[in-house]
Amino acid sequence: MQSNKFLETAKKIVKEDKDMFDELLEFEKTKKIRTKTRLNFTIDKGTAEKFRKFCREHGYNMSAKVEDLLNSIIKG
Repeated sequence: MQSNKFLETAKKIVKEDKDMFDELLEFEKTKKIRTKTRLNFTIDKGTAEKFRKFCREHGYNMSAKVEDLLNSIIKG
């Protein structure tokens, strides 16, 4: 009886939040929680090189800097 309730609860969780369930499965395999996602987009080559150089000169991680800038845009 207890096993049936567990399975019903698990099925409910999968329906409600499949992404979270998938993350839990990934954690079970790797013992790591992914909090980041990969994005692919295209920008001007010159801009990309200037940004790469800027980050290198100032000791910035490019991904972290892009994330900071996106957050500042989102927050307004």
